[in-house]
Amino acid sequence: MTTIVLISYFILLAFIAFRSYLNVSNFSDFFIAHKKGTFVAVTGSLIATILGGSAVIGAIDAGRTMGWATSWYMLCASIGLLALLPLTKRISKIGRFTLPDLLEDLYGKQAKKIASFVIPVAWLGIIAAQLIAAARILQSFAGIEYTTGVLLSGFVFTAYTIAGGQISILKTDFVQSILIIAGLMLLVIFSFWHLPVEEVKSFPLKLPFNVHFKPIDLFILLMTYSTTFTAGPDIYSRIFCASDEKIARKAILTTELGLIPVALMIGYLGVLGAVLNGTESPGATLVEISQTVLPVWVIPVIVVALLSAVLSSADTTILSASIIIADRIEKSKFGINTLKTTRLIILFVGILSMFIAIQFTSIIGMLLLALTVYSGAFILPILLGLSGIHSHPKYVSAAIISGGLTALIGKLLLGTRGESWSNGIIIGAFAINALLLLLGRKKCHLKNRRHLTPKT
Repeated sequence: MTTIVLISYFILLAFIAFRSYLNVSNFSDFFIAHKKGTFVAVTGSLIATILGGSAVIGAIDAGRTMGWATSWYMLCASIGLLALLPLTKRISKIGRFTLPDLLEDLYGKQAKKIASFVIPVAWLGIIAAQLIAAARILQSFAGIEYTTGVLLSGFVFTAYTIAGGQISILKTDFVQSILIIAGLMLLVIFSFWHLPVEEVKSFPLKLPFNVHFKPIDLFILLMTYSTTFTAGPDIYSRIFCASDEKIARKAILTTELGLIPVALMIGYLGVLGAVLNGTESPGATLVEISQTVLPVWVIPVIVVALLSAVLSSADTTILSASIIIADRIEKSKFGINTLKTTRLIILFVGILSMFIAIQFTSIIGMLLLALTVYSGAFILPILLGLSGIHSHPKYVSAAIISGGLTALIGKLLLGTRGESWSNGIIIGAFAINALLLLLGRKKCHLKNRRHLTPKT
């Protein structure tokens, strides 16, 4: 039965992709879906993108060590969206197709060039994390071998993204957002009938903090994870697609509020998985919960819901990265060949992501590594620039490079030096970034003063 449901699901995605393909006539349609995104479409896409497989599956896996504190992953996403609301109008006003475009408007071409290199590289890790999660799902529920699962899921989301771009993504994300929420709710509801809920309530690793999740861990999560929802290319791409700023704000607010109950469901499922005390294999917790509490006829629905979580993040991420690369190749002069170029890049990025997913198998580790590098490099320059606080372009470029590299070093040292060293270096990345931006602001201020000083 699971195989039949999976085939039906893939046929539905293929149908949506074909219809979307017919609606794409130029690169603008492909990049921002005619800029006619409705409230429902943008909200559904935001929810589906945020509730990616690596976020949901990886967070629930973490319940074994973090307990109820796994809720912080989605709560931090909600906080990040809340901080985004005041910036939405300015983003809508100056944004075009990608986040590097916005950085160019704020700081010039050099900042855009650096972002156009760093973001696609970092986003390869996020795409790979989704593929890892998808392969684990197919391996556990359908008996498909891991490598085959990576290739199958990679082909599916790459194909429908190539077909319709943002038009495909907005339509498929809406369907997938419904499936994701429904799947999580079914797991929670059926668990009440089959398991001793009191054991979950009395679990020692509480929210907000416990022995394995301290205030410093929340601080790092807010810096490196939450901020990517305030200044992230995937989130901004939804704003660029919205028909107007009011639609974008309403969609962000709705998503932000909707993530709160989802966060609690994820925390509950994480603890439930810890209570079951099963295998520690990556991605196995949700599988074990499903097989323990669900009737056989419901499991195919959960499989499709989990795959939806994976594909809905992978498609947005691969399109964002590919548009950025296409922009560099076309040298910001989009024309009749842009659509073909972007589709070829999507194919290349998809294949490369599949290769990475086959070589590495850590879901949450891959996700957080990519987001840590991105946040250390770009969060402060983006937020300060949107707030009207500008720095000299050379200092901005130095802040992006040094912040990103320092954050990368901090994350890589986690396995050898421990959390204290890693957290300290990651905080240092933001400090270095802020210091350079401050120095650049002073230089920019002095330059403006010299320009305004009358000659005598």
